[in-house]
Amino acid sequence: MSERFPPFELPEPVSVLMPVSNEADVIATVVQEWAEEVFQYLPQGSEMVFDEAASTDGTREILAELQVKYPYIKVFSRDKKDGFANAARRLYKLATCPLIFFTDSDGQYVAKEFWTIASFIKDYDMVRGAKVGRKDPFGRRFSSFIFNKAVHFLFSISYDDINCAFHLIRRPLIEDLLPKLNIMETLINSELLLRAEISNYQIKQCYVTHRMRLFGNSRGLPSYRFVFDSLKAFNGLLRIKASYRVIDFTSKDQG
Repeated sequence: MSERFPPFELPEPVSVLMPVSNEADVIATVVQEWAEEVFQYLPQGSEMVFDEAASTDGTREILAELQVKYPYIKVFSRDKKDGFANAARRLYKLATCPLIFFTDSDGQYVAKEFWTIASFIKDYDMVRGAKVGRKDPFGRRFSSFIFNKAVHFLFSISYDDINCAFHLIRRPLIEDLLPKLNIMETLINSELLLRAEISNYQIKQCYVTHRMRLFGNSRGLPSYRFVFDSLKAFNGLLRIKASYRVIDFTSKDQG
C-alpha cells in the first residue's frame, strides 16, 4: 500500500506569496508544480499571490493565462521595479489567509517540500527552510557564508542560511513585525527572522533541497550585487541589534 500524500491536512487556508520579474522561461512550470504538489491539497480559500515587476519577456501575459486555469492565482503588476524588499512587503500586506508562505518564483525550491515545513506549523509561529546543496554561483555562496557567520556572532543564534526564502508564518507574527521590517533593503528575509527571534516567537528550522534552474538564467541579484548588498546588510545588522538594545535599556529604566 502506498503512503498517503500529503500525510496530513492543514486546517487553515494558506497564502503562497511569490515576487516575480522576467521569469517567462520557468513560471508556468513553477505554477504547475505548485498546483499539483501543493494547491490541490490545500483548504478552500487558499491563494497564490504574485507581485509582478515590470516584466518584458512575457511573464505578465503567461500569468494572465495561468489565472484562467487556476482561479486561486492573484497577480498584482507594476511597471517599475522597486526592489525585492518592497515586493515582499506588498505581498505580506496582500495576503488574506491565516497561514502565509513566502518563496521565490524561479523554481529552485521543491514545491513538495512545503509539506515538510507545514508539518510543524501547528506548534510554531514560523517554520523556515535552510538550503542544503545550494546551487548558486561561488560568489553568492561565499558572501552568504560570511553574512551567516556575522549574524551568528552578533546575535548568538544557530540558524543556517539566514536569508532563505522558504518559510511558513502565522498571520499574527507578520502583522506584528511587518511595520518593523524597514532596515534591510534587500535581505528582508534575514530581518524577518532576526526580529522574530528577538521577539521570542517560536521558530522551527527544516533543511530543504535547492536545485539548479530548469530553464534560463537566474533573475536574482548578480553575484557582485549580492556581495555589495551583503556588505550593506552588515550595517543593517548592527542597527537591528542597537534598536533592541534601546528597547532593553528602556524596559529596565521603566522597571
